[in-house]
Amino acid sequence: MKNNNTCKKYKIVFTDYYFENINKEIKILNELENVEIIDCNDFISGEIGNEEKILTYLKKTKALDADALIVNHAIIGKNIISQLKNCKIIARYGVGIDNIDSKAASEAGIILSNVPDYCVEEVSDNAIAFILGCQRKIVQLNNIVKNNIQWNYEKIKPIRRLSKLTIGLLSFGNIARRVAEKLRGFTLNIITHDPYFSNKEKYNWVKFVTFDELLNNSDVISIHTPLNKETYHLINKDSIKKMKDGVFIINTSRGGLIDEIAFFNGIKSGKIAGAGLDVLEYKDEIDYPKSPLVKLNNVIITPHTSWYSEDAVYELQIKTAKNVYKMLSEGKPVYEYKLKK
Repeated sequence: MKNNNTCKKYKIVFTDYYFENINKEIKILNELENVEIIDCNDFISGEIGNEEKILTYLKKTKALDADALIVNHAIIGKNIISQLKNCKIIARYGVGIDNIDSKAASEAGIILSNVPDYCVEEVSDNAIAFILGCQRKIVQLNNIVKNNIQWNYEKIKPIRRLSKLTIGLLSFGNIARRVAEKLRGFTLNIITHDPYFSNKEKYNWVKFVTFDELLNNSDVISIHTPLNKETYHLINKDSIKKMKDGVFIINTSRGGLIDEIAFFNGIKSGKIAGAGLDVLEYKDEIDYPKSPLVKLNNVIITPHTSWYSEDAVYELQIKTAKNVYKMLSEGKPVYEYKLKK
């Protein structure tokens, strides 16, 4: 990478990140040759949910005239965006941009970029691990052995053959498609509901159905839907009623997609046979133990780690930096986040 515009000085601000360092990003961005890097992580990391405090830190570090913001979890709302008079791009470490006011950014002429193929392999692997773990009741069996519980088969009945089941994928984006591709070898029935997906011919081995059809027919429902006003508490008292008795629920997407009270009641009643959840409806994973779901033996909960592998983190850092480099040097990022109309 080589930038021909050596006269222009670029100011690039990192609001927050969870990595050990940002050396990889700085190496890429220094190819612009005349770069000022402002690292706010030490200030902002403890206040990522407070926009006013973030704005105070950005003012204090003289970061508001930045050409680019690189953001992880910090809230970048309308108030901050309105004061970014020189900003060309806000690049997010991740797939979604929930913490950025995308409408305000668009109105200000600021490009948003993300990494849409980030951790696709990891999350799809984890979803399948949950499916297999729930169906084969691996965690329950492990607890029986380790806790020296008197054993008999009644404790785990029923377990059904995987190839006899119907797996319903809620949404059919990058991750859900990889789940489908990886599950294909199990020769089970795969259905999906995604009103926005158009390339159905390529996946003629997957059946596209309505939302109610998916609820009615799935033995396992794996959720891959983005969280927005339309999908908030998509899994609720009414949708649970429409599900098959003994359904398993997998969620590696966002906690807010599930109404936790209705979900808890569905499990206690036996309507839902079990679940594998990597996300709960809490802002911080440290609060997950507060959920009543942790007390249920047939619910597997992990602290939002589906995304993680060393390879995924490395790629995330590199691709986010390249988004900013390409935007400032060529006027277009590698990945531009497109708002749905």
